[in-house]
Amino acid sequence: CCPTILSYNLENIMGLSGRITPKRQATRRALKDREPKAVENVKKSMFIRGPKTSQVVVNALKDLYVMKKPHGKMLNKKNKFRPFEDHSSLEFLSNQMDSSLFAFGTLTKKKGHCLTLGRMFNYQLLDMIELSINVDMEFKPISAFSGERKKSVFFGSKPMFVFQGEQFEVSDNHKELKSLILDFFRGEVVEKINLAGLDRVIVCTATQERIFFRHYAVALRRSGKKIPNVVLDEIGPRMNWQLRRIKSADAEVKKLSMRQPKIRKSQAKMKNIERGTLGAKMGRIHMERQDTESMALRKFKALKNKKRKPRDDDDDDDDDD
Repeated sequence: CCPTILSYNLENIMGLSGRITPKRQATRRALKDREPKAVENVKKSMFIRGPKTSQVVVNALKDLYVMKKPHGKMLNKKNKFRPFEDHSSLEFLSNQMDSSLFAFGTLTKKKGHCLTLGRMFNYQLLDMIELSINVDMEFKPISAFSGERKKSVFFGSKPMFVFQGEQFEVSDNHKELKSLILDFFRGEVVEKINLAGLDRVIVCTATQERIFFRHYAVALRRSGKKIPNVVLDEIGPRMNWQLRRIKSADAEVKKLSMRQPKIRKSQAKMKNIERGTLGAKMGRIHMERQDTESMALRKFKALKNKKRKPRDDDDDDDDDD
């Protein structure tokens, strides 16, 4: 009797595909949101403190978290693991928080203030880069800048990017860092954007030894012409980086992560078909002008012209007599 009852309960819990079907609607929506999509969601980030940190590392993590809002999660507790030695804890946190990007800060005697940026694919480590923050060369957090400049930046706006220096075109390590920064802060992918919404820009300048990271607010001033004057006000953070260690992705895993679904390819080739704001599929049909006068349309009795009988004046005269 017990095995029969157990099998009956399993049939109710398990779906046709053999997976456990959640009972709550919120859990179903959360699992559906994690499913593969033709158009990806905005990549979420997690900011993790290492076993030993300094105030410089904490400020750097908080500033990057502020720039990433609202698609980020700040972990205030210290975590006793090192990504380059064992990344199983990172993969566990990525699965729990549904995050594909991470920033890990730590302090060591040999390398000083270190910041590790990395990406995940299918909740497994793809690649990561370790950077050291040079405190002696003008490190300033966001809190050190005036609040008037920061008021001009809207919450959750998309930034512009400027990468200066030939190292971003020649060096493979700098190319990987450029791709990682773009993934971190690009936000939602859109087809059109309002120019008034471009209110900030991230500028990265690379030399042979250093990488200068700057964040500016864009202010448009009147010029008396159609094109306004563009003024940049630094809002922080201001950091100078130095490349330390790099763990590149495998060729096969990188190719798999960059693969595009066939649905998107077929949609790009189809003409006169687009998606509405609510996801509805709309098509445009080109037809010749139709002659509605000669078409055999359905006729209704209410629309017919009724023939009236002519009035007989003689009958009216007789009635008067």
